[in-house]
Amino acid sequence: MALASIPNSVKRRNCIEGTDLGVMLRSALSIDDIDQLRLSRSDGISVIWVDISERPDLAALATRSTHEAGDAVCTWFFGNPGKRNMIVGLRVALSPPTNTVFVLAFQVERFAGHLSIIARYGKLWVVPGPPQAHLIGTQQMDAHTFLTHVVNYSGQGVLIELESHLVTALRTQFDEWKQTK
Repeated sequence: MALASIPNSVKRRNCIEGTDLGVMLRSALSIDDIDQLRLSRSDGISVIWVDISERPDLAALATRSTHEAGDAVCTWFFGNPGKRNMIVGLRVALSPPTNTVFVLAFQVERFAGHLSIIARYGKLWVVPGPPQAHLIGTQQMDAHTFLTHVVNYSGQGVLIELESHLVTALRTQFDEWKQTK
């Protein structure tokens, strides 16, 4: 299974805009785990396992059937920028075939390594969690096998490839945060 063939992948249309931090944090999905999938020496994806149990509108993420690609508007927001307790958030608004909005919030200190992968490659794959136990931790598994296991267990999820200006915004904020350490 080539990554480009994962249904529900998102066309690129992203923007940065101001947001209300409190509202965003209260509505953020719980992150069960994050894995890194290396596609090649110069390409990778952060696989983000999220709890959708209280969000029936996200059930489409767990489907295993094929759907056409949708569209998304992604917005970064930053809490306590440049400080040790910085929070990086991503608001994702999906449109047909799946109409919904969800928010991911990352405590930078906890997820620094994973945010660095997102800042390097600009790709994240959000899938319903929790992950299967044998997929957690460091292990050698080719990309095709990993993708097959994830899709069979969790469904298609949504693949997001950020536009370059959003990747740059994340890198800039992340670099500022690293200087505070």
